[in-house]
Amino acid sequence: MSIKCVPLTILFVVFSSQITIMRASERFIGNSSELIAQLSKKQKLFNEKVAASKKDCIDETKFASGRSFSDISEDLTNYQSPTDSFRFEMQRAYALIACKAPKKAQKILHVINPETDSQKREWSLLLWKASNASMDHFNAALALRSLSSGILQNLDQQEITVGYRSGGAPLTRFALDLLAEHERLNGRCDASAKVLLAGRKSGALGAVRMAKAAQCLEGLNVDQRRNLLELALSEANAEKAWWLVGDILRLQIMFKLASSGDAQALKKQLETHAKDLDDRYTQWELIRIDNSREEERILLEEQLRSPMEPAPGT
Repeated sequence: MSIKCVPLTILFVVFSSQITIMRASERFIGNSSELIAQLSKKQKLFNEKVAASKKDCIDETKFASGRSFSDISEDLTNYQSPTDSFRFEMQRAYALIACKAPKKAQKILHVINPETDSQKREWSLLLWKASNASMDHFNAALALRSLSSGILQNLDQQEITVGYRSGGAPLTRFALDLLAEHERLNGRCDASAKVLLAGRKSGALGAVRMAKAAQCLEGLNVDQRRNLLELALSEANAEKAWWLVGDILRLQIMFKLASSGDAQALKKQLETHAKDLDDRYTQWELIRIDNSREEERILLEEQLRSPMEPAPGT
């Protein structure tokens, strides 16, 4: 069996081509590495500029360093980031807020496109901070609704720092209450009431929310008010937020009586609800002025009386 030899000229051509390709590849890799190094250097310089400007603004606030906020914020606005990176643009927005230029920070934030859940959360909180500082209630509400991911109850689990006490401890409020306040200040009292009625906090905070919701509802017409309260009542029942069901029924009774309407059906509904919960105080409240149910009232009073309290006539 014979072995066919490859002509020497072909081998030279093949090897020469391979050498050319390898050299071109090496040049490409070298150029790419140089570009990456240059970009990294630009990114580092950008970070240093933004950090220095932010520090200048903090120093200006504390010590009146001499540079005006407007000059520093103008520099920050004109800085050109080497990339459209989420992190770099957010750093610039943070610095502008520190430099008391929240409107300029808003402009930057509105062109940022957060992608991950953590980015969306950080973006929403910073947009709220900038909008709140600008007293831009529309965008502040927009930021908080973005933070809620479409579920208002999520805001009842989110506390936001709104200031600091004299000792340095943070002063926080629930995002749900902040959203209700921004909607009210934006002239959307119906939206504010809906937010408040979506809350799931009981006790003193729950009572404050109900009072504020009632104030907002007073500005609505009868049909708007009824529809909103019925929707809130349906949602509270579905989530088994029983204390909220009772509060909404009380609001319905209050508005019904204020419009000289017949609230007997609503009172009966509230009484049934109170019996289901064994809420004897609410039952007593509903019948205490009803002379036809005096025996029932006396029995409830005895059940509600403290063991240390003397019975009447003793």
